[in-house]
Amino acid sequence: MKRVTTTLKLKFLDLNKVKADIFAQTVLATTELANELLRLDPKERRALTTAKVVTPLKSALANQVLRILKGKAGRRAKQFQVFWPEVNNQNWKLYKVGNTYSISFPTIQGDKRVPLAVCGSYIAERLDQVLAGRNCERGTLKLIQVRGVWYVVLSITWKVPKVDSTERIGVDSCLLY
Repeated sequence: MKRVTTTLKLKFLDLNKVKADIFAQTVLATTELANELLRLDPKERRALTTAKVVTPLKSALANQVLRILKGKAGRRAKQFQVFWPEVNNQNWKLYKVGNTYSISFPTIQGDKRVPLAVCGSYIAERLDQVLAGRNCERGTLKLIQVRGVWYVVLSITWKVPKVDSTERIGVDSCLLY
């Protein structure tokens, strides 16, 4: 079996102003924590745990910021303008009621459950597979905002059969001057 990772970018359905404000506060808090951690010595940062960090964020969010900054991102970055909140696979849940999908994840004010706008059968099929736990592993969830619209970005790894092919496909290139 071969493993393929898919990223689904899903818009929130009829997001109200209260939840949008909570999302904005969560982004601000994660950005502040990330920049505060970048000011620390990398050796000191590696020894930190969520118990030693003072932040209004829930531990799942703070822990993920710590994990990310202990890795390559913490060595490369000098400062973040925006650090999008991210949680691991254990801290988000997917639901389906009728034809409406919704997702819950931690924010600065606790777990929030928000309906998703699912366009197309491909995404609906993928979400149904995640709900059933068939041939897939849930990855991280990231909360982002693009041009004033809030999205959730899900990382999902699928198990797909390896196909042995005896035929080769050639690609002709064309140069344009």
